[in-house]
Amino acid sequence: MSEDRVRVGGRAGQGGGSWLRLRRGTLVALVAIAVLLIPLSLLSQPADSSSEGGLLARRRKAYGLSQANLGEVDPTSETIRLATLGLKNIAVTLLWDRANHYKKVEDWTNLSASLEQMTKLQPNFYSVWDFQAHNLSYNISVEFDDYHDRYAWVMKGIEFLRQGIGYNTREPRLLGRMGWFLGNKIGRADEHVQYRRLFKADDDFHQRDRPGRSLADRDNWLVGREKYLEGQQLVDAGAPLRTTALIFHSEPMMTAINHARALEDEGVFGDVARDAWALAGRDMVDFAKREIPTTWDVPIRLGLRETELARAEKLQADLEALLPGQFQALEAKLREALPAAQRDALGMPPADRTEEQMRLALEAQALTRVTWPLVAREAPADVRDKARSLAAQYTEAAETAEIIARYRDIVNFDFWRASCETEVTEPALRAREQTWRAGREFEAARLQNARKAYEDAFAAWRQVLDASEILRNDPINNDEINEVVNSYRKLLEQLDEPFPVPFILQDVVNRAPAPPQRAPDDPAPAGRAEPPGRPRERPAEIKEAK
Repeated sequence: MSEDRVRVGGRAGQGGGSWLRLRRGTLVALVAIAVLLIPLSLLSQPADSSSEGGLLARRRKAYGLSQANLGEVDPTSETIRLATLGLKNIAVTLLWDRANHYKKVEDWTNLSASLEQMTKLQPNFYSVWDFQAHNLSYNISVEFDDYHDRYAWVMKGIEFLRQGIGYNTREPRLLGRMGWFLGNKIGRADEHVQYRRLFKADDDFHQRDRPGRSLADRDNWLVGREKYLEGQQLVDAGAPLRTTALIFHSEPMMTAINHARALEDEGVFGDVARDAWALAGRDMVDFAKREIPTTWDVPIRLGLRETELARAEKLQADLEALLPGQFQALEAKLREALPAAQRDALGMPPADRTEEQMRLALEAQALTRVTWPLVAREAPADVRDKARSLAAQYTEAAETAEIIARYRDIVNFDFWRASCETEVTEPALRAREQTWRAGREFEAARLQNARKAYEDAFAAWRQVLDASEILRNDPINNDEINEVVNSYRKLLEQLDEPFPVPFILQDVVNRAPAPPQRAPDDPAPAGRAEPPGRPRERPAEIKEAK
């Protein structure tokens, strides 16, 4: 009995000790938490008018990470994010799913509510604003029959972007997207005639965007250009650009070009069209001067290719004068060192080579490739240092010119520069106006008036092409002119007159693909041939897939 009592007492004593240890551990933990709260409080001290705050506040300010640095501060947004208790990302994922569902079932009210909640949770996430604005302007707008309703949803997407810009004042991509929607969605949609008219009359938008904007400046392309320029100003001020700089900086120029073309499509010519092309020309000059980063980590300016080529040519002449004949001598030396099979393959005409000989010829070309740095290494000792310096400068100039050429090709720089320089001239303005007039006269069945306008246009086009080798040899430009020539052929068929030979634009006609042949017993197409519409637009940029 006493042993049981002792045993029980022992257990009681042990239990009491455990409880004391537990209480002691809890007290230690609470003390540790209290101690840790002191440095955490100091680190997270918010900034105010009298203090820069703690370390975290100072770091946020230094790196521009605070909400005040990124854009407007929305108390509702901050409250909602705190209310998610760390589950913000899960909530956003669910909202994306709900938004897609409401879009499929065409529940536009709940879709708008979901988008609003999504932006409250992620106001500084670029893709939310970009993707959902595209959804509103491009995907939802086409669900409506009346173009007024479609226009209203296009503008909802644009206003959605404006809201995003307010929360992300250092995000140039949002300004670029707004410029794209204003220009391309309004200016190139199937309903672009109606959209452009509605946009000019949209007092609500223009009062919010820029009060006092004149009616002439309410052109959708010009307003889009303003947004691109604002984005450029952000980049110039140090805002990061997380997209292709070449394409981004080409947009003001391309938007100005599209503005000039839109005016001509609508029959606006003379000084107004000339001024529009002059604006595009000034934007082209600015674009050519702008420093563009490259994947080679060497910034370039697109307008300097000719300068770099001239510098390379001069340096090559200096090397030839310093090391006369040594470039050709090294080529001959390397060729003589080739095995006989490679030498024979290299000397054979490419069309006559077998598959094995083509392989040998490629190997031989690689082995006999001579560069000025190679020549400089074998130069006489007394001029070797100078030769190496000139060779390095030559290589730099030639490679820079090549990089610039590649980047020019991406945006079709040479064509657009030639267009901006040519379209302000009297022959080009006359060619555009007479081409437009001929199409309208043909459409109205005033055939003789159309014939005269076509022939006046061709005479003006002849002057334009003779003055610009780039425009003369550009395949798409030739295709566009050939569409007009084909319309002229149909006009002559209706007048029972032959196509003139030689034709004033015979070189353009010769480059056109052969038209499909109609079998002699096939009936002619019924009805009067219609003139073609506006020649197809040249691709202005690499567009995002949505």
